[in-house]
Amino acid sequence: MSAEFKAARIGNQFAGEGQPCSVVARICMGMLQRILVLFMAGCSCASAGWASSDGLDSYIQQEMEAKKIPGVVFAVIDHGKIVEERAYGSENLETNTPLRTDGVFEIASVTKPFTATAIMLLVQDGKLQLDDPISKFINHTPLAWKDITVRQLLSHTSGIAGLGWVECDGSPLLNISTQRHFDDIAKRPLQFAPGESAAYSDSGYFLLGMIIEKVSGLRYAEFMQQRILAPFGMTQTSILDRRAIVKNHVSKYTMQNGRLEQERRIWQHELPSYFGMLSTADDLAKWMIALTQGRVVKPEALNQMWTATALKNGNLALMDGMPYGLGWFTGSINGHQIVGHPGFLGSAIFHFVNDQFTVIELTNLDVTSGSHQVALAQGIASRLRPDLPRFLP
Repeated sequence: MSAEFKAARIGNQFAGEGQPCSVVARICMGMLQRILVLFMAGCSCASAGWASSDGLDSYIQQEMEAKKIPGVVFAVIDHGKIVEERAYGSENLETNTPLRTDGVFEIASVTKPFTATAIMLLVQDGKLQLDDPISKFINHTPLAWKDITVRQLLSHTSGIAGLGWVECDGSPLLNISTQRHFDDIAKRPLQFAPGESAAYSDSGYFLLGMIIEKVSGLRYAEFMQQRILAPFGMTQTSILDRRAIVKNHVSKYTMQNGRLEQERRIWQHELPSYFGMLSTADDLAKWMIALTQGRVVKPEALNQMWTATALKNGNLALMDGMPYGLGWFTGSINGHQIVGHPGFLGSAIFHFVNDQFTVIELTNLDVTSGSHQVALAQGIASRLRPDLPRFLP
């Protein structure tokens, strides 16, 4: 599968084909497309081995200066061990606070693999099945949703429109209750019949949060704490609450007209299951190690998550030209399977499955400013593991 094929149309479906889509969302998904495509393009597969990291610090600092990135933290995992973890730049530009490796970032859509994992845990518990209709767990669903399954929410093949916020008179609400959010989604027409196409849907992952709460009898934040965060020592990870004081909370920024500004996504969602997790590079590394070692969900469940979804006609569910499994983008180049998920606020996880190599990258500059994550990821991986696929020429 060519990189060009994977790149097709990613910007057009962030909010759903035919649905309102902001300029910011289009830029975001365009950048995410570049990350995924360039990660998977052009494999040069020499024997595995670490290269010297000499020059890595200066390279990242040069990239940060050129692209006006306030801060960067990255962690690298090789065969189940954290082998590199570094921090650069500022946690907060107003206070000039240096960024540390324990800086707590809002990871945006990197939350989606966690929500998908929570669903798989409930499947393992025998409390639901992937092909159950969502109306079994959510009351008052529209008639048009009668055939939508849990699996289709996970794979973005449900047809439910992708908008992730609620507006009133054209402006996003600051406080969004679960009921208000559900009512807003339920009144929108489906983009396509369930299972017949794919389009990125924040709303689908909000509904998965509702299912988690219904089936488990716990609030989303409570379930995540009890089943994922606490068991794997993720002590610096939490579910977004705008009222909470979070130690080492990293400020986030955007670029407008060539100038850094405060990022203003300050919505308070009662159920932020599609975007609302805060974490550190170290905690995300703990989770990825546990996940890949089969300690979070069983290996067969993880394999399901990392397998591209098939549509009703038998074709792969290509979301914006990129295969999507259950909570993860997934693809294979020359025998090297790569899975990952990016986030709007500058976060990304990419895992080279066969090579047991993971790059976790957190920045505090959102993607409206361009594809800074692509160059940084390429620089980090190429300097540490030149045998792995090269992202850029």
